[in-house]
Formats: sequence, structure tokens, C-alpha cells
Amino acid sequence: MNKLPLLELCTGIGGFHLAAEQNGLIETICTAEIDPYNCKLIDRNFNLDNCGDVSEIGLPRASHSHQAIVDADLVPVEETGFTSICMEDFLEGILPYPSILSAGFPCQDVTPANTKGNHVGINGARSGLVHDILNIAEDLEVPYLVFENSSNLLNRGLDVILMELNRLGYIVEWEVIAATAFGYPHYRHRTYIVAYLPTTAVARGNRRIFDTVRKQANKQPNHFMPLPSEDPEYILNAAVVKEPRSIKLRTKRINGVGNAIVPAIAKAIFDAITDAEFAPVKAKQPKSRKNETYLASKLAAGWGVSQLDIFSMGNQELVTNMPSRGIMIGGNIYTGEPDRNLNPTKTTFPNLLSTCIAKDGNNNFTSGSRMSRPGKLGGLIGDLQRLGATEGGLNPVFAECMLGYPENHTRLAY
Repeated sequence: MNKLPLLELCTGIGGFHLAAEQNGLIETICTAEIDPYNCKLIDRNFNLDNCGDVSEIGLPRASHSHQAIVDADLVPVEETGFTSICMEDFLEGILPYPSILSAGFPCQDVTPANTKGNHVGINGARSGLVHDILNIAEDLEVPYLVFENSSNLLNRGLDVILMELNRLGYIVEWEVIAATAFGYPHYRHRTYIVAYLPTTAVARGNRRIFDTVRKQANKQPNHFMPLPSEDPEYILNAAVVKEPRSIKLRTKRINGVGNAIVPAIAKAIFDAITDAEFAPVKAKQPKSRKNETYLASKLAAGWGVSQLDIFSMGNQELVTNMPSRGIMIGGNIYTGEPDRNLNPTKTTFPNLLSTCIAKDGNNNFTSGSRMSRPGKLGGLIGDLQRLGATEGGLNPVFAECMLGYPENHTRLAY
């Protein structure tokens, strides 16, 4: 059985690659990452090619920045550390066209963790990378796209992404999902977007990707480790390393985890794709279901209600804040009530830990500044200090386990 080729962009610590391995029917053909530590991780631990700059993937060979190196009779990867993937590589069969393109594209411009107050959305310098990703999807005509971003994307750019995906002919599902439904003791609400072409098995079967995700989201937040209120001693022993410098590149490892996806969620999405692709297809017309309520349609100026009387045309309101779940089919958006298992409110589960963020690697437990911040503003470090941590720093293995990565997933192999 041929595996589905995966092109993993904005690879980070390889969460989608790990999910593909766990799925077993998807194979990563190439990655794209520029963070120096993550690049070493991809090379040494995963043994995968890394294209580096996303914007150069799929360019004609003559337009690629590495062409000058080739003209000088040098090997680009030896000179730059990055592999060149040009359009000719796909056209000539050197690399298979990807069946799936994944990207946890940078969310610093939209995330609640942005403390600078400049939430500029997907047009920010970092989160705006999504435009390059969509260009690749268009050029390579990728059947399935799987994206992850901050829950703030709902009102900071999802409408623009949906408009572009509609132009490219995709059906799109999205859902805000927290880590709690997959057994982890923190929320980490994230927006997951899955787009697929009408020719795919998912579309032709009128399936829903998140139906499979819902079936696998069947755990309580204390499934993999106890909550702090249940066993604070266990949490402290696992989370605290008293000599931070005893763990090589500890801060880099935690920074990587802080920006990562929850692999179990990605695996559930991949399972939905392979369940459809490797099963007999009963041809159906992609259409909305009874529990999917009409919200808006593509209009010239954006998303809005398509049926308006002549008296309301001048006061038409566009929909820019998207609901926490929905599906777009043929230029129409449908939604439903929030799934409070996948997307619980922040008061559903008491005594959860704060999620791990990249900056947690930069703070030790010797400073009391985070203890003075109200509520959850002290983050994971503040939570652990309240449990009694007074020395040392955060153990990267604990951070890995919080998100469902194997122990020492981020430790360099050599």
C-alpha cells in the first residue's frame, strides 16, 4: 500500500511528522524550517530533508536563490544546509507531489501569548507566512491542507484564509480544539483547519474530518498525568530540574515545545484522511448537513448574508469574526453549536496547569515575579511556583510529556 506523501512546512519540532508516523499510512517527503535548533533536530533526529525558507519551495529552478550555487558547480545543501525543491523536481518525478501539506504556521502576531499588544493578524510579518503556504498549495494542487494556529485566528484572519481557499476550490472545515480532550492537563486552545479538494475521498463521501477527531477525543485531562491538585509532589518532581545547566540546550528544547502542536490531534485528523482514502468511496455530493446552520456566503466585499432585501443592501454587515467551528462548501459557510468536549470553556476544568509557551524556557523558579501576577498570567512557571517550586528550572521532558511527545523528543541525537 502506497503511503500518502506529506510536505510539512513550518516544521518546528516535527509534530505533524510524528503524527504521520503514528498514523502509519503517511510519509513525510520534506520539511521546511529555519530555526537553527529545530533545523538540527530535523537533520540529526528525523533524517529528513529541510527546504528552509517556505517561500522558495516549488519555484522554477531558474528563479531559486540556490541556482547561483549550482551554476558555480557546488551542492546547495553542502553550502547552505538546506535542500532545494524546485517545480522541476515535481514535474520530473524526482519528488512525488504531496497528497497532504501541513503547517503550524507562526502565530505570534495573533496569539494571546503576544505581550506587545500588536495583534496584527495574519498580515503580520510572522503569521503572514500563510500566504506563501497557500501559493504552494495552489502551484502543487495539493489535495489536503492541514493547518494549526492560535484560537485568535477566528477574528484575526480566518475570513481571509477562507476566501483564498474558496478561490482555490477547496472545501474547508475548522474547529477550535483544546488539549484536554486528548488527555492533557492544560487547555492550549488552537484553531485546526482542514481543507480538501472536491476530488478527494473525504469530499466524495461527504465525510467530516472532525467526526473522527471527536471519536478520538475521549479522554479526561488527567489521563496521562495527575492534575496538580491530585498529586502536587508528582508534578513538582517531574517538572523541576534543580540544576538547569545539567540539561544541554534546555532552553532551546522548551522553546521548541512551546511553539509546537499536540501530535494526538494531528494524528486524529490524519486518521480521518487515511480512513477515507484507503476505503471504498460511495460517491456523494458534498453538501451541508442538517446540524450545520447557514452563516454567510462569499460576496464581492467579503463574507455576508447572500439573501438581502432591497432595503437592507446599504447596511449590509460583513462577517469577519468566524465561529469556533464551521465548514465552507462552494462559497457558503455553515456552523453549529460549539463542541464543548473539543472546545471547553476556560472554567470547565478546575486546577489545570497553564500550557507551555516558548518563553517558559527563559525563566527559572528563583524569581518571584510570576507569583505576583493575577490568575493565570504567571503561566506555567507561576503555577509550579505556587505548588512549591523555589529553585531550578523547567524540565524539557515534562514540557514534552505535557503535549504528548515521546520523552526526550527534542534532545539532539548527537
